[in-house]
Amino acid sequence: MVARGGIDQGRGCLILYSAEMSFLRCPPNPLKFAPYLLCLWSTAFAAPFEIKVHDELIADYQHSAYEIETNFFQAPASQGLKSDVFQTRLEYGYGITEKSELGANVYLSNYNGVSYVNGGKISHMYIPTHDEEGLWHYGVKNEINYIKDVGGNETTYYELTPILALQLQDWRFAINPSVDVTLNKNSSATFSPSAKVAYGITEAVDIGMEYYADNLPNKSLYNITQQPHTAYLVTDAKYGKSSFNFGVGKGITANSDNWVVKLIASLNFD
Repeated sequence: MVARGGIDQGRGCLILYSAEMSFLRCPPNPLKFAPYLLCLWSTAFAAPFEIKVHDELIADYQHSAYEIETNFFQAPASQGLKSDVFQTRLEYGYGITEKSELGANVYLSNYNGVSYVNGGKISHMYIPTHDEEGLWHYGVKNEINYIKDVGGNETTYYELTPILALQLQDWRFAINPSVDVTLNKNSSATFSPSAKVAYGITEAVDIGMEYYADNLPNKSLYNITQQPHTAYLVTDAKYGKSSFNFGVGKGITANSDNWVVKLIASLNFD
């Protein structure tokens, strides 16, 4: 949110695709509204390629950083896939200043026994200098994504992700109120917030919870049961300048993935 983009597939409806979601252009005649709602309920969602609440980790100035994320999920039955889905995100980041990083990502997937290249993104993250002992931590991330889903639908979108975090002794609270704007012919905006609460059990290990409420249309919020909402139990570990995140998630609405397992390795070899 996770930068986000997953595999989704509409079923016989007029659908406008936006980052990780699809929604309907409803006709003005109320009598025609019911069939569109039925199509909306049957639309399948999928885990994004990036399932991550951004904090303030960036590459050091004039140094490289690498991130590998994999997630494995059981798609909703309405999606019609014959197998579970394995997704991978590969990221390279480079510190262009002491406060900012440029990044490039590639999205890969495997399902139904076939491997795919699903697109990628370029990003810029700005993190001001913080007092590490201070309460507030903040920054912003801008990115351009290109996604090609299982149905062959192509979506290009811009994502703005404010990064806000509060440190209270061993507790850390973070929120990413992301906004996605499609750059396709039919432009639209979606609100995809995510949040995290973590508790430090040692200096190198945290446990916590992450929550993702993806693809909430700004102009017309649908009922919560028609949106993908997923909660994760996670653990974070640090080793030198590298960090690792492991989580197990469960969709809490009908249009969410049943179960998702994710692993993120942020590697710094300098």
